[in-house]
Amino acid sequence: MTDPQTIKENNMRNRVLYLAVALLVVATVSPAQNKISKEEWQKQISDYTTQRNNLKNQLASLTKESDGLRATLAALDNQIQSTRDETLALTGATDAARKEFERRLQDIESWVAALLPLSDQDLYVHRFEVDSMQADKDRLMKERIASAERYFERLQKIQSKIDNLRATLAHINSTEESEQQYVVRAWAKYHDCLWNISKKKQIYDNPFLWPKIWQANRNQIKDPDIIRIGEHLKIPAAGGLTTAEKNAEREYWSKRHT
Repeated sequence: MTDPQTIKENNMRNRVLYLAVALLVVATVSPAQNKISKEEWQKQISDYTTQRNNLKNQLASLTKESDGLRATLAALDNQIQSTRDETLALTGATDAARKEFERRLQDIESWVAALLPLSDQDLYVHRFEVDSMQADKDRLMKERIASAERYFERLQKIQSKIDNLRATLAHINSTEESEQQYVVRAWAKYHDCLWNISKKKQIYDNPFLWPKIWQANRNQIKDPDIIRIGEHLKIPAAGGLTTAEKNAEREYWSKRHT
């Protein structure tokens, strides 16, 4: 994005160029052609020249001011970097220690990045990793080098993402506690399958909602045609199939017909 100072300078340059062109046009047109007196024509030339010179002076002043501001910003950037380097040096960490700390920090960042996009179901499977991730982050925070701004800010961002993962897991746990469960019984006697379970009045009273049960129990149901006696199936709240559930159903039927 162009900064306001640059925009202002460009506008000023454009005005100077515009007036220069106007002056050139006026200079090439005789007083007779313009049907004005020679005195009036000369006065216009004088006015345009004065305006041009004023604009040139303004542009020169703005350019000088802009250069001064850029120099000030560069000096401030250097001071900030110098302060950061001094803070890092105060930790007493060697180059080898810094590299090792950076490696561990990157490992946690990559770990967090891998968990964040997971579905609720997949995240629940990896829920214990979040505690391990928190422990690793806390260990890094206890080291003196963590006080350096460049590392402290990254550790703060990691903590924020871990907090988000914990909030998601808390929601999953509260949802699971309120979900109905169904214990699979023998096919020979009860004809239990996802279709028939979904059709039960106390479940959904709708066999076509079977993908909901499948997707909620993917950790134990790999093939929706195979469920085992004694399995405790989570029964999500009733409602239409979600996009993920519809996609899973299409994939299932596609494989059945190939």
